[in-house]
Amino acid sequence: CWSPSRARWRARPALRCAGRVAWPSPSLTTHRGTYMADRERDGACLRAERRCLFGVACAGMRIPNDPENRYWIDVSSANPKLVDDFRRCLVSILAFDYAHAPGLVGTGFVIGVLKFGNSPDFAIVATAKHVVEEAVVKVQRPVPRHAPSAYFVPASSTQPVVHEEKFRALWFGSRSADVMYVRHLAYRESDDLACCLLAPQESYARQFNPIVIPLDTAIPNKGDVVRMVSQGGMDIPYRLPPTGVRGTGQEFAIHRRVNIRVGTVTDVYPQGDPRHSWPYFTTSIPVEPGMSGGFVYIPREGEKVAACGIVCTDFSPLEATNNFLLCGESVIACAWPALSLPIPQRYSNDSPKITLLELMKSGAMEPAVGGIDDIELIKQENAVIGISRALIGAGEGRS
Repeated sequence: CWSPSRARWRARPALRCAGRVAWPSPSLTTHRGTYMADRERDGACLRAERRCLFGVACAGMRIPNDPENRYWIDVSSANPKLVDDFRRCLVSILAFDYAHAPGLVGTGFVIGVLKFGNSPDFAIVATAKHVVEEAVVKVQRPVPRHAPSAYFVPASSTQPVVHEEKFRALWFGSRSADVMYVRHLAYRESDDLACCLLAPQESYARQFNPIVIPLDTAIPNKGDVVRMVSQGGMDIPYRLPPTGVRGTGQEFAIHRRVNIRVGTVTDVYPQGDPRHSWPYFTTSIPVEPGMSGGFVYIPREGEKVAACGIVCTDFSPLEATNNFLLCGESVIACAWPALSLPIPQRYSNDSPKITLLELMKSGAMEPAVGGIDDIELIKQENAVIGISRALIGAGEGRS
């Protein structure tokens, strides 16, 4: 994860390589060179880890029937109409620090629209957990409240502050934009999936007309051609300080671009593996800073676009980001476990929660493409603690 605020950083998971565990600390620098050097080191460690665990390194697959024999392609510039359409389904996650300075931390996408009474439409947005948790906290509290050697770390130190002065989301239409309120946030510690409920500002409610990308419960096969849609090039080039004591009245410029990339599935882990306990797959498409939280879909002739995966992390070689002839290595979480995430049934602080799966079964939300009949919630004392499904040929999948 990466944020182009005053300093650039990336938090990376522990990597197991050659029988030892390395905990890479976040890089804090204003130079892209250090970020890229850390990324290349982590990718090399991951590839060595694969050889340790499985005996071989993951082999990339080139795009079938491609005359140039490429591993991946960026088709954004060749499809301006598609870029304009996808722009309306994407949001940019925005956080503010103590001085109300903004920082862009990642991407999300609209998976449904809800209406509570006479209120404007609310958007249900899916993203990666590390975007709305670790990345947002790094912007909101750049200086940790506890010492690195602390035995006890309060939960408030690791959780984002969901308040309109600290946490927003940017939505862009073709001719309008809105800095939306984050009214609800949900994620589980067992995977890298999250969802939030966004509300438009009252003055922009009529202009809010997002395109909905439904979830897809299908798990792609190795070698399948997939497309990745997300936002890159995120930056805040200048900012005028707020005129109000609570951060109101400030102006800042936002730079970001819609990325549409084509590649192949290089491996599939329907029940996770020693690195990630949750279902995921990898692709040949390299991921750049800001693209975490975007979605991956399987193109099907004559059928709607539906997200089968959510972009989580990347271990591509440094050169792959600018070379279509080099295979990338992006990690994509399967989308179906996100159906266990809860949202409020009513727009109130004490409203009971309902999961996305239950919302689909009740007819209040469009059912996921690929079907939901084989997916069940795991409950304990009437509380949802996980989700499971019967995976053909792979036993029981749990998350």
